[in-house]
Amino acid sequence: MREIIKERFVFSLKYFIGLILLGWILYKVDRQKMVETLLNLQIETIIIVLLFALINLSLQFRLWKYLIESHSHHYRIKDLLPSFFAGFALRLMIPGGHAEVTKVFLLQGRKRGKVIAFGVEKIFQTALKVVLVSFALSIVFPDYNLLWIVGALIIVGFFLSPIFLKKERFQKFQEKEVAYPKIFFTSLIHSLPIFACITLQYFYLLNQSFDVTLFQTGIVTVFIWGAGLIPISVSGLGVRENLAVFFLAQYSVPGAAAVGISLLVFFINAIIPAIIGIFTIMKRRHDIKEAGGEIKRMTKNVYQQGKKRFNGKKSEETRLKNKN
Repeated sequence: MREIIKERFVFSLKYFIGLILLGWILYKVDRQKMVETLLNLQIETIIIVLLFALINLSLQFRLWKYLIESHSHHYRIKDLLPSFFAGFALRLMIPGGHAEVTKVFLLQGRKRGKVIAFGVEKIFQTALKVVLVSFALSIVFPDYNLLWIVGALIIVGFFLSPIFLKKERFQKFQEKEVAYPKIFFTSLIHSLPIFACITLQYFYLLNQSFDVTLFQTGIVTVFIWGAGLIPISVSGLGVRENLAVFFLAQYSVPGAAAVGISLLVFFINAIIPAIIGIFTIMKRRHDIKEAGGEIKRMTKNVYQQGKKRFNGKKSEETRLKNKN
Protein backbone atom coordinates (compact mmCIF):
# COMPACT_ATOMS: atom_id res chain seq x y z
CA MET A 1 0.00 0.00 0.00
CA ARG A 2 2.83 2.40 0.90
CA GLU A 3 4.50 1.74 -2.45
CA ILE A 4 1.25 2.39 -4.34
CA ILE A 5 0.79 5.70 -2.49
CA LYS A 6 4.40 6.63 -3.30
CA GLU A 7 3.93 5.84 -7.01
CA ARG A 8 0.73 7.89 -7.18
CA PHE A 9 2.37 10.78 -5.35
CA VAL A 10 5.36 10.83 -7.72
CA PHE A 11 3.06 10.55 -10.75
CA SER A 12 0.86 13.40 -9.49
CA LEU A 13 3.95 15.47 -8.71
CA LYS A 14 5.24 14.98 -12.27
CA TYR A 15 1.90 16.07 -13.69
CA PHE A 16 1.92 19.07 -11.34
CA ILE A 17 5.46 20.07 -12.40
CA GLY A 18 4.56 19.62 -16.07
CA LEU A 19 1.45 21.78 -15.74
CA ILE A 20 3.45 24.47 -13.90
CA LEU A 21 6.08 24.50 -16.66
CA LEU A 22 3.37 24.63 -19.33
CA GLY A 23 1.45 27.34 -17.47
CA TRP A 24 4.63 29.37 -17.00
CA ILE A 25 5.57 29.31 -20.68
CA LEU A 26 1.97 30.10 -21.71
CA TYR A 27 2.09 33.07 -19.33
CA LYS A 28 5.36 34.28 -20.88
CA VAL A 29 4.27 34.12 -24.53
CA ASP A 30 1.59 36.06 -26.37
CA ARG A 31 -1.30 33.60 -26.22
CA GLN A 32 -3.39 35.53 -28.74
CA LYS A 33 -0.59 35.28 -31.31
CA MET A 34 -0.22 31.59 -30.50
CA VAL A 35 -3.89 31.02 -31.36
CA GLU A 36 -3.56 33.18 -34.49
CA THR A 37 -0.57 31.11 -35.63
CA LEU A 38 -2.63 27.93 -35.39
CA LEU A 39 -5.76 29.44 -36.97
CA ASN A 40 -3.73 30.78 -39.91
CA LEU A 41 -2.40 27.35 -40.84
CA GLN A 42 -3.45 26.39 -44.36
CA ILE A 43 -5.61 23.30 -44.80
CA GLU A 44 -2.98 21.84 -47.15
CA THR A 45 -0.38 22.10 -44.38
CA ILE A 46 -2.68 20.39 -41.87
CA ILE A 47 -3.34 17.55 -44.33
CA ILE A 48 0.40 17.05 -44.90
CA VAL A 49 1.05 17.01 -41.14
CA LEU A 50 -1.75 14.47 -40.63
CA LEU A 51 -0.35 12.27 -43.41
CA PHE A 52 3.05 12.24 -41.71
CA ALA A 53 1.29 11.39 -38.44
CA LEU A 54 -0.34 8.38 -40.12
CA ILE A 55 3.01 7.26 -41.54
CA ASN A 56 4.55 7.72 -38.09
CA LEU A 57 1.84 5.60 -36.42
CA SER A 58 2.10 2.95 -39.14
CA LEU A 59 5.85 2.63 -38.58
CA GLN A 60 5.42 2.45 -34.81
CA PHE A 61 2.76 -0.24 -35.18
CA ARG A 62 4.86 -2.25 -37.64
CA LEU A 63 7.75 -2.16 -35.17
CA TRP A 64 5.51 -3.21 -32.24
CA LYS A 65 4.06 -6.07 -34.33
CA TYR A 66 7.54 -7.19 -35.38
CA LEU A 67 8.87 -7.15 -31.81
CA ILE A 68 5.94 -9.21 -30.51
CA GLU A 69 6.28 -11.71 -33.38
CA SER A 70 10.02 -11.98 -32.67
CA HIS A 71 9.64 -12.59 -28.92
CA SER A 72 6.45 -14.62 -28.56
CA HIS A 73 4.36 -17.39 -30.15
CA HIS A 74 1.39 -16.72 -27.88
CA TYR A 75 -0.70 -13.82 -29.20
CA ARG A 76 -3.62 -13.05 -31.48
CA ILE A 77 -3.14 -10.76 -34.48
CA LYS A 78 -6.40 -8.93 -33.74
CA ASP A 79 -5.09 -7.89 -30.28
CA LEU A 80 -1.97 -6.13 -31.60
CA LEU A 81 -3.65 -2.91 -32.74
CA PRO A 82 -5.71 -2.41 -29.53
CA SER A 83 -2.61 -3.00 -27.39
CA PHE A 84 -0.64 -0.56 -29.54
CA PHE A 85 -3.13 2.30 -29.07
CA ALA A 86 -3.62 1.45 -25.40
CA GLY A 87 0.06 2.16 -24.85
CA PHE A 88 -0.43 5.85 -25.74
CA ALA A 89 -3.15 6.20 -23.12
CA LEU A 90 -1.44 4.12 -20.42
CA ARG A 91 1.72 6.22 -20.40
CA LEU A 92 -0.45 9.24 -19.55
CA MET A 93 -2.74 7.50 -17.06
CA ILE A 94 -0.92 5.02 -14.83
CA PRO A 95 1.67 5.89 -12.16
CA GLY A 96 4.69 3.73 -11.47
CA GLY A 97 7.21 1.86 -13.58
CA HIS A 98 4.66 -0.53 -15.11
CA ALA A 99 2.73 2.27 -16.91
CA GLU A 100 2.90 1.65 -20.67
CA VAL A 101 4.13 -1.95 -20.36
CA THR A 102 0.61 -2.76 -19.13
CA LYS A 103 -0.42 -2.86 -22.80
CA VAL A 104 1.07 -6.36 -23.13
CA PHE A 105 -1.76 -7.62 -20.92
CA LEU A 106 -4.16 -6.91 -23.77
CA LEU A 107 -2.37 -9.70 -25.66
CA GLN A 108 -3.37 -13.30 -25.00
CA GLY A 109 -0.95 -15.99 -23.78
CA ARG A 110 2.33 -15.89 -21.87
CA LYS A 111 3.65 -12.46 -20.98
CA ARG A 112 7.42 -12.92 -20.52
CA GLY A 113 8.41 -12.54 -24.16
CA LYS A 114 6.01 -9.65 -24.66
CA VAL A 115 7.38 -7.75 -21.66
CA ILE A 116 10.92 -8.25 -23.00
CA ALA A 117 9.74 -7.05 -26.44
CA PHE A 118 8.39 -3.90 -24.79
CA GLY A 119 11.66 -3.45 -22.88
CA VAL A 120 13.72 -3.76 -26.06
CA GLU A 121 11.46 -1.18 -27.74
CA LYS A 122 11.87 1.34 -24.90
CA ILE A 123 15.61 0.77 -24.42
CA PHE A 124 16.20 1.27 -28.12
CA GLN A 125 14.09 4.44 -28.28
CA THR A 126 15.85 5.90 -25.24
CA ALA A 127 19.32 5.06 -26.60
CA LEU A 128 18.48 6.59 -29.99
CA LYS A 129 17.18 9.77 -28.36
CA VAL A 130 20.31 10.08 -26.19
CA VAL A 131 22.56 9.62 -29.24
CA LEU A 132 20.65 12.21 -31.29
CA VAL A 133 20.57 14.69 -28.39
CA SER A 134 24.32 14.20 -27.78
CA PHE A 135 25.17 14.91 -31.41
CA ALA A 136 22.71 17.82 -31.61
CA LEU A 137 24.23 19.38 -28.48
CA SER A 138 27.67 19.03 -30.07
CA ILE A 139 26.43 21.01 -33.07
CA VAL A 140 24.63 23.69 -31.03
CA PHE A 141 27.43 23.92 -28.43
CA PRO A 142 30.61 22.91 -30.36
CA ASP A 143 32.90 23.65 -27.39
CA TYR A 144 31.55 20.60 -25.54
CA ASN A 145 33.39 17.85 -27.44
CA LEU A 146 32.67 15.40 -24.62
CA LEU A 147 29.17 15.00 -26.02
CA TRP A 148 30.58 13.29 -29.13
CA ILE A 149 32.29 10.78 -26.84
CA VAL A 150 29.04 10.13 -24.96
CA GLY A 151 27.20 9.56 -28.23
CA ALA A 152 29.96 7.25 -29.51
CA LEU A 153 29.90 5.19 -26.30
CA ILE A 154 26.13 4.77 -26.55
CA ILE A 155 26.44 3.63 -30.17
CA VAL A 156 29.07 1.06 -29.13
CA GLY A 157 26.78 -0.07 -26.30
CA PHE A 158 23.93 -0.38 -28.80
CA PHE A 159 25.91 -2.81 -30.94
CA LEU A 160 27.11 -4.76 -27.90
CA SER A 161 23.60 -5.11 -26.44
CA PRO A 162 22.63 -8.08 -28.66
CA ILE A 163 25.61 -9.99 -27.22
CA PHE A 164 24.40 -9.35 -23.66
CA LEU A 165 20.85 -10.34 -24.54
CA LYS A 166 22.12 -13.68 -25.85
CA LYS A 167 23.57 -14.57 -22.43
CA GLU A 168 22.18 -17.75 -20.86
CA ARG A 169 20.92 -15.97 -17.73
CA PHE A 170 18.83 -13.65 -19.92
CA GLN A 171 17.71 -16.30 -22.40
CA LYS A 172 15.90 -18.29 -19.68
CA PHE A 173 13.29 -15.51 -19.51
CA GLN A 174 12.60 -15.71 -23.25
CA GLU A 175 9.67 -17.54 -24.81
CA LYS A 176 11.61 -18.39 -27.98
CA GLU A 177 14.98 -18.04 -29.68
CA VAL A 178 15.50 -14.38 -30.57
CA ALA A 179 17.87 -12.95 -33.21
CA TYR A 180 18.77 -9.65 -31.54
CA PRO A 181 21.15 -8.25 -34.20
CA LYS A 182 18.29 -8.45 -36.71
CA ILE A 183 15.86 -6.96 -34.17
CA PHE A 184 18.15 -4.02 -33.44
CA PHE A 185 18.71 -3.36 -37.15
CA THR A 186 14.96 -3.52 -37.83
CA SER A 187 14.30 -1.17 -34.90
CA LEU A 188 16.82 1.29 -36.35
CA ILE A 189 15.33 1.32 -39.85
CA HIS A 190 11.90 1.98 -38.31
CA SER A 191 12.95 4.56 -35.70
CA LEU A 192 14.88 6.86 -38.03
CA PRO A 193 11.89 7.33 -40.40
CA ILE A 194 9.68 7.92 -37.33
CA PHE A 195 12.00 10.75 -36.30
CA ALA A 196 12.02 12.01 -39.91
CA CYS A 197 8.19 12.15 -39.93
CA ILE A 198 8.16 14.32 -36.79
CA THR A 199 10.87 16.56 -38.25
CA LEU A 200 8.88 17.05 -41.45
CA GLN A 201 5.74 17.87 -39.45
CA TYR A 202 7.59 20.69 -37.71
CA PHE A 203 9.24 21.75 -40.98
CA TYR A 204 5.95 22.25 -42.83
CA LEU A 205 4.25 23.94 -39.86
CA LEU A 206 7.14 26.32 -39.23
CA ASN A 207 7.78 27.21 -42.86
CA GLN A 208 4.28 28.44 -43.46
CA SER A 209 5.22 31.61 -41.57
CA PHE A 210 8.99 31.41 -40.95
CA ASP A 211 12.18 30.56 -42.81
CA VAL A 212 13.72 27.55 -41.07
CA THR A 213 15.84 25.04 -42.98
CA LEU A 214 15.22 21.29 -42.79
CA PHE A 215 18.56 20.81 -41.00
CA GLN A 216 17.69 23.47 -38.40
CA THR A 217 14.26 21.90 -37.94
CA GLY A 218 15.91 18.51 -37.42
CA ILE A 219 18.18 19.90 -34.67
CA VAL A 220 15.22 21.46 -32.85
CA THR A 221 13.11 18.31 -33.27
CA VAL A 222 15.83 16.23 -31.62
CA PHE A 223 15.50 18.27 -28.42
CA ILE A 224 11.69 18.37 -28.51
CA TRP A 225 11.47 14.62 -29.22
CA GLY A 226 13.97 13.97 -26.45
CA ALA A 227 12.02 15.99 -23.87
CA GLY A 228 10.83 12.76 -22.26
CA LEU A 229 14.43 11.97 -21.28
CA ILE A 230 14.14 14.65 -18.59
CA PRO A 231 12.13 12.75 -15.94
CA ILE A 232 10.47 15.68 -14.20
CA SER A 233 7.08 15.51 -15.90
CA VAL A 234 4.75 13.04 -17.63
CA SER A 235 5.63 12.50 -21.31
CA GLY A 236 7.71 15.68 -21.36
CA LEU A 237 4.69 17.89 -20.57
CA GLY A 238 5.88 21.49 -20.17
CA VAL A 239 9.51 20.54 -20.83
CA ARG A 240 8.83 20.07 -24.54
CA GLU A 241 7.23 23.50 -24.94
CA ASN A 242 10.02 25.28 -23.05
CA LEU A 243 12.67 23.55 -25.17
CA ALA A 244 10.75 24.51 -28.33
CA VAL A 245 10.77 28.18 -27.29
CA PHE A 246 14.48 28.14 -26.39
CA PHE A 247 15.83 26.41 -29.50
CA LEU A 248 13.44 27.90 -32.08
CA ALA A 249 14.36 31.36 -30.78
CA GLN A 250 17.82 30.71 -32.28
CA TYR A 251 16.13 30.78 -35.71
CA SER A 252 13.96 33.87 -35.06
CA VAL A 253 10.75 31.94 -34.35
CA PRO A 254 8.71 33.76 -31.67
CA GLY A 255 7.77 31.93 -28.49
CA ALA A 256 4.04 32.04 -29.23
CA ALA A 257 4.49 30.14 -32.50
CA ALA A 258 6.96 27.69 -30.94
CA VAL A 259 4.55 26.76 -28.14
CA GLY A 260 1.50 26.56 -30.41
CA ILE A 261 3.19 24.35 -33.00
CA SER A 262 4.78 22.02 -30.42
CA LEU A 263 1.41 21.58 -28.69
CA LEU A 264 -0.30 20.88 -32.03
CA VAL A 265 2.25 18.21 -33.00
CA PHE A 266 1.96 16.61 -29.56
CA PHE A 267 -1.83 16.60 -29.80
CA ILE A 268 -1.79 14.96 -33.23
CA ASN A 269 0.95 12.41 -32.51
CA ALA A 270 0.14 11.48 -28.91
CA ILE A 271 -3.23 12.72 -27.65
CA ILE A 272 -5.38 11.52 -30.58
CA PRO A 273 -3.91 7.97 -30.41
CA ALA A 274 -4.33 8.09 -26.61
CA ILE A 275 -8.04 8.90 -27.00
CA ILE A 276 -8.40 5.82 -29.22
CA GLY A 277 -6.45 3.87 -26.61
CA ILE A 278 -8.82 4.95 -23.83
CA PHE A 279 -11.76 3.30 -25.61
CA THR A 280 -9.69 0.12 -25.94
CA ILE A 281 -8.83 0.17 -22.23
CA MET A 282 -12.46 0.74 -21.24
CA LYS A 283 -13.51 -2.21 -23.37
CA ARG A 284 -10.74 -4.52 -22.11
CA ARG A 285 -10.14 -3.20 -18.59
CA HIS A 286 -10.65 -6.67 -17.06
CA ASP A 287 -7.47 -7.84 -18.86
CA ILE A 288 -5.24 -5.23 -17.21
CA LYS A 289 -6.78 -5.19 -13.75
CA GLU A 290 -3.96 -7.23 -12.18
CA ALA A 291 -1.21 -5.99 -14.51
CA GLY A 292 0.66 -3.94 -11.92
CA GLY A 293 1.05 -6.81 -9.45
CA GLU A 294 1.98 -9.29 -12.19
CA ILE A 295 4.71 -7.04 -13.60
CA LYS A 296 6.15 -6.48 -10.14
CA ARG A 297 6.20 -10.25 -9.52
CA MET A 298 8.00 -10.82 -12.82
CA THR A 299 10.53 -8.08 -12.04
CA LYS A 300 11.12 -9.52 -8.57
CA ASN A 301 11.66 -12.98 -10.08
CA VAL A 302 14.27 -11.65 -12.52
CA TYR A 303 16.01 -9.80 -9.67
CA GLN A 304 16.05 -12.86 -7.41
CA GLN A 305 17.36 -15.09 -10.20
CA GLY A 306 20.16 -12.61 -10.91
CA LYS A 307 20.98 -12.24 -7.21
CA LYS A 308 21.03 -16.01 -6.73
CA ARG A 309 23.36 -16.45 -9.69
CA PHE A 310 25.63 -13.64 -8.50
CA ASN A 311 25.83 -15.00 -4.93
CA GLY A 312 26.48 -18.50 -6.25
CA LYS A 313 29.32 -17.25 -8.42
CA LYS A 314 30.75 -15.25 -5.52
CA SER A 315 30.59 -18.29 -3.20
CA GLU A 316 32.40 -20.41 -5.81
CA GLU A 317 35.16 -17.81 -6.12
CA THR A 318 35.53 -17.70 -2.32
CA ARG A 319 35.71 -21.50 -2.16
CA LEU A 320 38.42 -21.65 -4.82
CA LYS A 321 40.36 -18.87 -3.11
CA ASN A 322 40.28 -20.68 0.26
CA LYS A 323 41.26 -23.93 -1.43
CA ASN A 324 44.35 -22.31 -2.92
